[in-house]
Amino acid sequence: MEFSRFDTFIFDLDGTIWNWIGLFPKIKYKLNLLLQFGKQRRWVSNNTVLPRSGLVKKMRNFGIEVEEDEVINAGYAIGQYLKEKKGKVLVFGDGLKEDLKKARIKLTDKPSADFVVVGHDWNFDFKKLVLASDCLQNGAKLIASAKGRYFTFGDKMIPGTGALTEVIEYVSGKGALLLGKPSLFMLKTLKSFIDSPVGKTVEFGDELEADIGMGKKAGWFTVLVRTGVDKKPTKGIKPDAVINSVADIKI
Repeated sequence: MEFSRFDTFIFDLDGTIWNWIGLFPKIKYKLNLLLQFGKQRRWVSNNTVLPRSGLVKKMRNFGIEVEEDEVINAGYAIGQYLKEKKGKVLVFGDGLKEDLKKARIKLTDKPSADFVVVGHDWNFDFKKLVLASDCLQNGAKLIASAKGRYFTFGDKMIPGTGALTEVIEYVSGKGALLLGKPSLFMLKTLKSFIDSPVGKTVEFGDELEADIGMGKKAGWFTVLVRTGVDKKPTKGIKPDAVINSVADIKI
């Protein structure tokens, strides 16, 4: 499909450009070709397995030319949000923890936390669930980096951050404030890194709710990529176009 009319190209990461283990076939050349045509690229992800700097390093290792200020992840957005607040933060997930440390957020592992922030935590267990419950019963506010059920990992779909968030919501009886995609806060954060007008901006993603949903809020041209979670539009959320892979982009 031809996209030369757009100036800014926004890409999701998981399920859109990679399956975490590696890039999808034949997309590296196409992604780097955008630079040769003077296109602005931005990468936006709810991924908190790695901090923002870790995602940049992973992309470079896969051969994608990228700078850190081109990548906006949920950890960065949450850090910006918490900078405006006062209080101690209990955070789950090593990648998210690193992003919040970089933002100079005060972290704690005590039940006196003012905020409980959920990222992708490989080591989440019953002990952590009890700690989260204690914090929330003591009045802490619950924040989620993502609500997605699945995470694309190789040829598998494994439980995503949304699964952890939902368990904590169920136990505590409190709903989480989502600050990753498709939240308005994430959209506001991303917009500050984009130079082109609405009509010159296109967004690519594999999840209808998170990716296409946010693009619709922004008024961008949205493209569902079939390499990840969602394979076709639904009645509720309809992208402007559907392609099989980012490799299908023509400029």
